[in-house]
Amino acid sequence: MFLIALLVGLAAAGAATAQAPDASAEGPAAAESSIAVEVQRGEPRELLDGIGWVVGVPNKLLLLDRRADNHDVSPETVAETTELLAARDVDGVMVRVNQYDPIGEWRRLAKNDRVGLPWRATVGVVYTLGYSVLPGRVFGGDWYNPFTDTVHVYSDVPALAMEQAAQAYDTHRRSHPGLYSATKLLPLVGLVHEARAKEVVFEHVDEHGTLEERAEARRVLTPQLGREVGGQAALFLPQGDALFSLTGAAIGHVVGRIQADRIDPDGPPGDIEFWLPSLEEMKPIDAAAGAPLGESPLGDPPLGGAPLGEPPFGDQPSGLTHSW
Repeated sequence: MFLIALLVGLAAAGAATAQAPDASAEGPAAAESSIAVEVQRGEPRELLDGIGWVVGVPNKLLLLDRRADNHDVSPETVAETTELLAARDVDGVMVRVNQYDPIGEWRRLAKNDRVGLPWRATVGVVYTLGYSVLPGRVFGGDWYNPFTDTVHVYSDVPALAMEQAAQAYDTHRRSHPGLYSATKLLPLVGLVHEARAKEVVFEHVDEHGTLEERAEARRVLTPQLGREVGGQAALFLPQGDALFSLTGAAIGHVVGRIQADRIDPDGPPGDIEFWLPSLEEMKPIDAAAGAPLGESPLGDPPLGGAPLGEPPFGDQPSGLTHSW
């Protein structure tokens, strides 16, 4: 009975704002684009949003960010989300900001002809039913519904919101979006989708963001990916679900901070690369010829080490680079 009453109250709150768009696409990228992005924002409900904040505490702890699932999304976060959609020419997406509008979502499911009817009538129904029965307005969790083409935002963390916009971009550019979205439900395959979306966010902030925005994206999304990898590992040992997710997030925090610290403010935008020697440099050494005393068999620099900040085997040629 409590759940039914809660859903009725949420539906009433959603109906109050369903016909009142919060904004269209905003920001520099949007100003130069004709892309239509509709934004709707739920009415603030102090008690309801307070419950949602408490329910979102585990997510806050895993990401070490109190803005996660805080149900108080700033206009700046919304603007960065719509800017990514505009910059990538993603048209027709709805962004719901802390809003519960099941009727509106079922209508969008029926009208979204980007996705084939068989996919909408099966997997799309499951997605939208989940939204209707377990509302994010309470349970949080920023996400993208490809079958209604809707981005749902509950966290005031730009990187998390932009990740969902990146999911929309990734789906829109597929020739079979229904099939592509359905494969996300398969074990391990969903990680590919998640990694692609995060890479799109990194590319976007590297091109359009400040140094702090570039660093924050790595600090937030890398532990998020680690958490998701840990969750997939739990498929093989369900008893370790919480432990795997926590371990994955912890590793992600370490890697994300290393990536953030390695950003060169004066360098070109792009991946944060971790240097390894090329295959040429790793050729076997002629033991008879040896190497001059005090020098590495691979050549400069001397065994004492390379100058601080330089690769240990000299300038990096066109060899192997690895991104975390």
